[in-house]
Amino acid sequence: MVNIQGQFSLAGAQMLLLPRPIDGQTGEYTTKYTAEEWKERMLTRQAEFKEIRKTAESNLSNWLDDNSDAQVTRAYYLDGELTAVFGTDNANVSNDMSYGFEYGIAKSEGEQRGLTGDELTKYVENRIEFELKRKYGDRLEVREGSAGTMGTVGDYREELFGGERWPSLENFPQHPEIDWNAPSPKEAGTWKGPIELNTTAFLAMREQAKNA
Repeated sequence: MVNIQGQFSLAGAQMLLLPRPIDGQTGEYTTKYTAEEWKERMLTRQAEFKEIRKTAESNLSNWLDDNSDAQVTRAYYLDGELTAVFGTDNANVSNDMSYGFEYGIAKSEGEQRGLTGDELTKYVENRIEFELKRKYGDRLEVREGSAGTMGTVGDYREELFGGERWPSLENFPQHPEIDWNAPSPKEAGTWKGPIELNTTAFLAMREQAKNA
């Protein structure tokens, strides 16, 4: 999980291949796709996603180059491992720790308070630190210093993204391969019967949601 300035990056992300859909009323594979058609559909999407991921890795590398001179003011260590650095000019990045949700909320709160520039950046950083400490407890260590006293983003690059920590597909566990010709639940004898559909309850829930 990589975040760049509060935004989720697809660097190192994997696309989960899905087995052929099952008809919940019969336990058999849906007749909409043959085994070969579904396999081709999934592998095509996987190839497309691979190119998207390559672009994300390139963007991450370029961002690290462009922000290498930013002075680090906070470094986050989760279970003793460097997972994020925050620096001047809103230069912040993480690896193996997500702070995007906290970043979005903190930024919105700061803007509602009328904060801009360095004041907004400082507010966001403080809120993120508070929320992450509450989330991870004693597992999280935050090292802080005034701008210019903790080195640059470039100084932390190797520790944060070097070697096997680089978020490439090769450095992540692979999902087990799908048996495209596996028997359906009905054929395998594992089907538990059709899904019970309570139409009245469903319509009532939909009406309630519409009127909420």
